[in-house]
Parts: sequence; C-alpha cells; structure tokens
Amino acid sequence: MIVCDRHDWARERYAFHPVIDQAIEWIATTDFAQLTLGKYDILPDGKMFCLLQEMETVAPNDMRAESHFDYVDIQYLLSGREVIGVARSNPEHILVEDRRPDNDIVFYNTTINESMIALEPGMFAVFFPHDVHRPCCHLSSPAKIRKAVIKIHLNLFVEG
Repeated sequence: MIVCDRHDWARERYAFHPVIDQAIEWIATTDFAQLTLGKYDILPDGKMFCLLQEMETVAPNDMRAESHFDYVDIQYLLSGREVIGVARSNPEHILVEDRRPDNDIVFYNTTINESMIALEPGMFAVFFPHDVHRPCCHLSSPAKIRKAVIKIHLNLFVEG
C-alpha cells in the first residue's frame, strides 16, 4: 500500500513503478470537474481505466472489506473526507462473496490487523492485490465524497 498526496508525488515518484507514475500523471492533467460519473479508459483493452464515483461515506462496520487479484487500485479523493481501512491478506479472513470471474473483487466481513487511513482531497492510496481495503468510510458522521478510482491491470507491471 502507498499513501501520498498528489502535490508530493514529484519528489516521491521515482521510488515506484512507471505505470503508477503514468496513472498519477493522468490524474494531474485531468479536469474532473468537467467529467460526469462513469468509466474512462486511460489505456486500451481495459488495462488501465478510471471509475469516477460519488457516494456517502458510512461507518466501517457498514462497509465490507474487499480485495482484487488482477488489478491494482489507486483511490484518489477529489472532495470530501474519507477513511479507508486496510489490512494485509490473511488466510483467516473469511470470504463472504466472490465476484472474481466477472468483476475481479471479493468481499470479507471482518479483517485482521486492520488500520485506518484518512484521506483529504488531493490524497490517494494505492492498493495492491494483497491489500484488503475497506473504502468509503467515516469515523464520525457521513459525508459526500467524490473520488477517482484508477484500475491498473497487473500485466502492465511486467510489460513495461
């Protein structure tokens, strides 16, 4: 997992894979105020795309944790405040729903050693397949958030 602020990325970008840098550059040059909610292809063939979303945050107990197998997530907060729970994959996590074949996502009700990270606008978190994460949460009261979730296929990390 990586947590960063887009404005700090210039001095930290060289420590990470170029495909992550490509995604953050796309974020930096995109005027999200001009975009409607939905899916935007960044690269062809579904290898990198953006899901522009808006939702109300919920208490962590009301949100299931999730993980992916074929994609890395970059969750970039555009507005509002969001708390995301994160834990490393653990064989004791109990899978409650498997949508792997169609959507590359599985859900868990509980996690082990979960930490909470707080995002403010301009911050982002990168979640790799072993990062079980619980997005769209709050610790005190619901808030409307707008976020861009960049999905990067794992093949891009070995093709580059």
